[in-house]
Amino acid sequence: MRIFKKCGFSSNMEHFLCAFLVLVGVVVAANAQQVCYDGLGCFSRGGDFPDALPQSPGEINTQFLLYTRNNPATEQSIMYDDSSSVVNSYFDSSKKIKILIHGYMDDKTEEWLILAREAILAREDVNVIVVDWGGGANSINYIQVAANTRVVGAQIARLITYLMQLTFVSESSVHLIGHSLGAHISGYAGERLQPRPARITALDAAEPGFQGMPTHVRLDPSDAMFVDAIHTDGESILALGFGMSQAVGHLDFYPNGGSEQPGCEQSILDFIISEGLIDGSKYFVTCNHKRASRLFIESISSNCPWLGYPCSDWEAFQAGRCLSCGAAGCHRMGYEADKNTLSAGAQNVKLYFTTEGESPYCHREEHRVSLTMSAGADSREVQEMYVTLHGTGGSSQQVMVVEDDKDFEPGQTYVFMVGTAEDLGTVTSVDIQWEEDDDWYNPFTWFNSPTLVLDRLTVDTAGLNTFSTATFCSSPNGLAEGQTISLHVGGCGGPITG
Repeated sequence: MRIFKKCGFSSNMEHFLCAFLVLVGVVVAANAQQVCYDGLGCFSRGGDFPDALPQSPGEINTQFLLYTRNNPATEQSIMYDDSSSVVNSYFDSSKKIKILIHGYMDDKTEEWLILAREAILAREDVNVIVVDWGGGANSINYIQVAANTRVVGAQIARLITYLMQLTFVSESSVHLIGHSLGAHISGYAGERLQPRPARITALDAAEPGFQGMPTHVRLDPSDAMFVDAIHTDGESILALGFGMSQAVGHLDFYPNGGSEQPGCEQSILDFIISEGLIDGSKYFVTCNHKRASRLFIESISSNCPWLGYPCSDWEAFQAGRCLSCGAAGCHRMGYEADKNTLSAGAQNVKLYFTTEGESPYCHREEHRVSLTMSAGADSREVQEMYVTLHGTGGSSQQVMVVEDDKDFEPGQTYVFMVGTAEDLGTVTSVDIQWEEDDDWYNPFTWFNSPTLVLDRLTVDTAGLNTFSTATFCSSPNGLAEGQTISLHVGGCGGPITG
């Protein structure tokens, strides 16, 4: 009946012919390999791209919402086919343009968009444009949503081109900031512009459908003059990792290794208690994925150096093998990443550092703590171990360096990386506390007082060109379980600079 209503004819034959043509049209549309939209170009399905055609601009319903210091909380809608919407707005072509783009299952109400817009306008007098493509993003069909990103990217490129023609704004003033699928949308927009936009910042670019794909499918360094990426959820999608581990920028930052973020290991109940039922449940699933946007937002107003150290991978960083900047150089993550000086041709430079598990996330220093067991000591199974670093400039928080059972064997050295929110200056002492994994079923372990006998403990503090080293000796009696023991510099010959 719905088909006949479309036709509007009276005779049975006319109804039949119309119904046949409509059905043919539906089948053809369902099997179409390409779709074209005025002013945006044509889009094919399959091949390297998701096996779906993007929806129409009308269905996606992309909105460009302008915020400035004249209207920091009230949006002004602008569009590339409506000059009056731009002319009658607070858009100022003499100022930079920051374009914020959300990802899958989000819209303009997404928290990070609001916080980023507020933080940027508090820091700089710029044009902030929030891209709301919620009509094409809020579908359980991820493949369809991923296909829609190409149309949104084309629309953003068209808006930028229109602003250039209408107001003579320059590409050098354009900075696109996209989370998840929004990062790849930024890439699609950037590749359509010539010359390229000044910068794209990818906040945990989406993995499914993009990881390992050719550069014309995903974000890559050629999409802007400078591309910086923050990776926080790089586990496989099979392990509910939504972000890419693959390097996609000139500089790629991997806080805490880029996969599992501290503070995201809480139970769903903990998240519900702190965030509420709906937000808590959502954040439980997306905590690692959304951490990239939280780190970026904090970097807008923080004076933290956010220094990333070049390293081959997270395992090498954890082993303390990346304490200086080397030939690739250390680089600042976040809002001021474009202030970094890159060597000619540099791209996909991987940078690692640690953060706290909640705001403020910043770690100002990275330290390698090395514990060498005495050759004549007994083996110990350490369940937990904590260290606190004290220096001429302040003290760190107590940091857990062992949280699961770990065997400490005679003569062996064990290395832990400790990030500190404070600039400690010269490290002068270390507090250490440990707990043994007692065998509750073995009565002989109930009354003994085990000790951990160290030959020495060394703290190496990372630096731009070199690193400083402080060495400490344990007392001959060792470190008693459950007690906090303070080790002071100098017992093994004093501090060494290397």
